[in-house]
This record gives sequence, structure tokens and C-alpha cells, in this order.
Amino acid sequence: MTESTWTDELLDSMRRTGDPDADAAIEQTYAEGRAEHVRKALVDFDRNTDRIPDDLPSRLREYFEKTAVLPDWADPDRMERGNDLLGRYQPYLLSTLLCSSLPMCYGCGDGAQVLYRSQRLTGRVYHRLIDTSQFLVDVLCEGGLQPGGHGVRTAQKIRLLHATMRYHASRDSDWDPAWGHPVNQEDLAGTLTSFSVVVPVGLQRLGVDLPDGDRDDFVHIWRVIGHILGIDQRLNPADFDAAQALMDRILDRQQSPSEAGRALTKALLDFIRETMPGSEFASLGPTLIRHLAGDHQSDLVDVPQPDWAGLATAAGLEAGAGFSAVTSRTTNAVPLTNQLAAKLGDAVLKSGIRLANKGQRSEWQVPTGLTDTSEEAAASR
Repeated sequence: MTESTWTDELLDSMRRTGDPDADAAIEQTYAEGRAEHVRKALVDFDRNTDRIPDDLPSRLREYFEKTAVLPDWADPDRMERGNDLLGRYQPYLLSTLLCSSLPMCYGCGDGAQVLYRSQRLTGRVYHRLIDTSQFLVDVLCEGGLQPGGHGVRTAQKIRLLHATMRYHASRDSDWDPAWGHPVNQEDLAGTLTSFSVVVPVGLQRLGVDLPDGDRDDFVHIWRVIGHILGIDQRLNPADFDAAQALMDRILDRQQSPSEAGRALTKALLDFIRETMPGSEFASLGPTLIRHLAGDHQSDLVDVPQPDWAGLATAAGLEAGAGFSAVTSRTTNAVPLTNQLAAKLGDAVLKSGIRLANKGQRSEWQVPTGLTDTSEEAAASR
């Protein structure tokens, strides 16, 4: 596949396309007035081998049965090798998710609108971003997509979350059709590449240059995840180079500054600041985003300028003349960027995913709606 594969005609049609299977399941759930019942029924339904609750609406049962089946082309050996990257680089992967993948998504002005309006991220920032980090761990951990794992069920629930967002946003009088169908196929494909492509690129910027085979295996496992998430096969490339070409094509079409993108990024920066212990790391978010996502992406969403000198001091390095080259300086042979990325990733794991849930994994749930209640709004403050 090359950029010419993804013509404007194809991608324009994908901006008008949702997800028929998941959308039909959510439509029936709301039509029967059973959204809250379904949410409760799915709370403990989290392992790939868990029995589907008996009392779900018929289309929702069909959805879980159909979308749990991995495609014939899913290669267990390649998926296992893709899983290995999480074991080797888990803190780096989480930092890259927060400081490169999400800012890239927020820099796509039209796609950011539904995230902003849903308030699923801006309403309860801490919990929503922990949920996103938990998703990464669920699908990439060893056996995450195999029997007994959590990855398939987590991906199925997120797909329903997307359908719920489409259901509500498409009925919102403030939704501008020029933005495309809410959570459309082009935006879903762009988000998938923000994991499959941006994470290996982020690792490279942290000095971890993966062999081509490792990058392709990582894309392969995300291709399987993309299949579970309902992404059109034409927008789900099979190798790293093709996935990167698709990402670049989507970014060329969709990148633009927006108030929604800026608000989402501010919420992300607040989350990073609250997650990191000590005021000396207050500039960690902007600095890592600038390093991992680049200045162009950062400027689109108004990320402040980096503070390498202040962070180097916080990390125990001595700032001296010529400190603009701090990114290449090392302590115990570990570059400063790597130390900072590891600190953030560890903080998200320890004080976020683990401790925020009393040692338990964060659970994705199908929401009953997308507008914050007064209780939820209070919890976000």
C-alpha cells in the first residue's frame, strides 16, 4: 500500500461511515431503555472467556459473539512478539501514549470535536486517561488477546463506547456535519496509527531503534486490535511502512488547530502534572510532548515550551554552559529523556492504574450517556 491507495474519495467516504454492528447494538439498547441495565451487566464481563450475560439485548449479544472472533490472518507468533514490546518498554510505551499519541489525535481539529463534546476525557480527566492507559496494557500484555486475557473484552467495550459517542453526538444540535460522522472510520484509523506507528517512533526518539521485524509485528497486533474495534479493512494496513503512509495521509488531511484540541491538551497536561510527584516536575508534560510529538504537533495544540534545564536539575543533573544540548547528556549512561519518560510511565502505573483502583485494574464500562451529571462534574474537580 502507498499513499495513492488512500484517495480523497475513499477517505471522504470513510468520514461519513460509522460502525454498523456496534451502532445497531447501541441503537437497540437505547430504544429499549436498557442502557443502565446493560452497563451493570457488563461491569464484571472483562475476560475473553467470560460467558456473555444472558439478559443482554439480542443485537448486543450478537455483537459480542461476532466481534470476539479473531481474523484468520491473525498470527499468534507475531502477536506474541508484538506483546514482548510491552514487557520490555512498558513505562516508555505509556509515556509515548500520553506525550505523542494523544497530542497527535488532539491536533486533528475535526476529530477532536467529539472527544471534547463527549466530556469522557475532559469531564473526569484522571479516570479517563487511566482507562486509556489500561487499554494499552490490556491489549498488549502477554496473552491479552488470548483466552483468559482482558484485551478482546476491553476492545469490544471501547467499540461500544465509540458507538455510544456516535449515538449521542449525531443527535446533538451543536454537531457540525462538516466535521464528519462522529467517531468515523477515518478518525478511527488515525487513532489506531497513533498507537501502531507513533509508539515505535516514540521509542526511537528515546533511543530504542526497533528492527523492522519488531515494528511490523507491533503493527500486526494493532491490526488485530483494529479488526476487533471495527475498523474498515481498507484502513487497517499490514506492515509498519504502510501504516505510517496512512497516518501521514490522514494527518495531511486532518491536522488543524481547534479550541477542542487545545482544551483536551490542557486536560492532558493537568493530568501529567498531577500524576508526577513534586512541583519540580511541573514542566515534564510540555517538555516530553515537545520531544516526542515534535514542535509542529505541539504548536497545533498550544503546548508550552520545554524546560530542559529545570528538569535536568530535578533529575539530579548539574546545569552548566551549553545546556541546550541536555537531551544528549547522560547520567549513568541513561539519557535524560529516557529517565523522564520512565518516571512518568512508572507514575502512571503506580499511582494511577494500580493505586487509584486499590490495586485492581481499571475497568472499561459502556456509559449510559455522554453528558456529565452533577455528581460526575463534582468528581472531576
